[in-house]
Amino acid sequence: MSDQREDDQVDDISVDDPKDTIEPTRRTERKGALSSDAAEGDDEEETWTNQPGGAAADEPVDDDLLDEDDEQETQPVTRKVIQNGRDVLCEELPGRASRAKLRMKPHLTCTLVVELTSSGEKFLFDWKGEEPKVVPVSGPISVATAEGSDAAAVDSVISLTEQNLMAVRSGDLNPQVAMLADKIKVKGKIGPAVYLFNLIAPRVQQ
Repeated sequence: MSDQREDDQVDDISVDDPKDTIEPTRRTERKGALSSDAAEGDDEEETWTNQPGGAAADEPVDDDLLDEDDEQETQPVTRKVIQNGRDVLCEELPGRASRAKLRMKPHLTCTLVVELTSSGEKFLFDWKGEEPKVVPVSGPISVATAEGSDAAAVDSVISLTEQNLMAVRSGDLNPQVAMLADKIKVKGKIGPAVYLFNLIAPRVQQ
């Protein structure tokens, strides 16, 4: 009986030996901790924005976050190239007048005719309505008298060459000096003609 009890104790010790039960558990926990540390290190590397192929590189770009300047670069604004006097008067002048409406319309609520003596073309500038209009005209043009007897007459007739008109637009010719030198001739009211050339000439940077 005593031998059997000793064998049972020996068997119990061999099964429940702390070295066999605790040590493997420690190795397993240590191995798990090492693997979790490595996983955390991998996560940190994936969050770096300067790493190629990382999570930040794969994220889609929101179009709403693009700057307005970037959108303008992708959609350039096309503008008509001004090549001659007709383009200056019919294409460019109405737009400049509209942008300076508050400042200029009180002085240009009238009708003017610009005659290009080099080509014989005539253009009617009319701002008696809400928006300015410039249209080619033909036939004789008369200037309104003080009594206003001719309802179809205009307030002023401006005569100059196309070359001088382009020189005024580029800033190479001062319109007031050109009027004094008879390079620009005005029949009728002088004031509206001066304000009209203020729209054609380039703005002076102060």
